[in-house]
Amino acid sequence: MTRKLTPRQVIARSYPSWDYAMADRLIAWLDECGYEIVERGSQHTDASLVPTEPKSAPEVARTM
Repeated sequence: MTRKLTPRQVIARSYPSWDYAMADRLIAWLDECGYEIVERGSQHTDASLVPTEPKSAPEVARTM
């Protein structure tokens, strides 16, 4: 069985001695900047924020 960590725990473990205060500040800063932490593989509520890829590369006309 795999252990599931919260975003707060994942961020805290990247600091020495699992700094939860720093993790909380980082999450608050990301929230203030408009970022959102979502689970892997989940669909975002506003899919229009994801840029669409062009179907094919645009052709460059060569003139001489």
